[in-house]
Amino acid sequence: AELAANPLLEKPFEPPPPSSQERQQQSVYHTILVPLVGGSSARLLATAATSPLELVRTRQASRVGMGATSGSGGGGSTAPVSMVAELSAMIKAEGYASLYRGLAPTLWRDVPFSAIYWMFLERFKSNLNAMDGPFGGRSYTDRGEVVPAFVQAGHAFVSGAGAGMIAAAFTTPFDVVKTRRQVVNGGGSFEAEAMTIPTRNSGSSSLAFSSSVGEVTCDHGGAVVFDPRRNRAAAVNRPTGTLGHMAMIVREEGVAALWRGNATRMIKVAPACAIMIGCYEFGKRILGDAAAV
Repeated sequence: AELAANPLLEKPFEPPPPSSQERQQQSVYHTILVPLVGGSSARLLATAATSPLELVRTRQASRVGMGATSGSGGGGSTAPVSMVAELSAMIKAEGYASLYRGLAPTLWRDVPFSAIYWMFLERFKSNLNAMDGPFGGRSYTDRGEVVPAFVQAGHAFVSGAGAGMIAAAFTTPFDVVKTRRQVVNGGGSFEAEAMTIPTRNSGSSSLAFSSSVGEVTCDHGGAVVFDPRRNRAAAVNRPTGTLGHMAMIVREEGVAALWRGNATRMIKVAPACAIMIGCYEFGKRILGDAAAV
């Protein structure tokens, strides 16, 4: 009789609503810690898996004056230009460990980039979803309506652009170091591969390709072909670590050199991140609504 008369036992126990401090802690956990750890962990695995391909791309793009072959008329050897040939040449000459040259500075760049990007992305999306007005999410949720797909995609687009620019600005120094280290040999010296440099034979109108070191002045308008191996002797004693390279750049070229190309990188990253996450959110919403019908 006492149990039946107790009104608290007539319905299941419901926990009290979270306090403002608990809601704030949950918000920090879901919008900062979760995307930070999740984004950085995913990028760590992806970067480690694709590092050899990134190295080959950087080496091929950094070469100066190399054609498809270097044996046309000058007795040179064939230059490895395809991806498979490049990988084979690296493994044969320097072993499998050479495929991961520059992995450390790449991780220094990519892992913080993803951590910063996803953290700001989720924070920006949360703030936009809490805004009033036609572009805010609260004006729909307060009326019990579902936020339209185009509004949700717009939140992702704007958030992705802003988060990408911030992440790019923070990690540009690591990108500068990564690029410089991947075009040099493992011990700090520039690549020692034969570089084909076009030179004009005297009394002939044809170009011959030859391997040379230094700067070669051709007879066509006095153009100078630059060979980075001319600095090989000076580069032997240079630092090999990421932080050591950053200190060297600051010492020799100033702090501004660490952000060389930052504006271009931000302009490239912002629309790329915005389009990617915007299309992803829109497609996920459209496909999810279609599956629920």
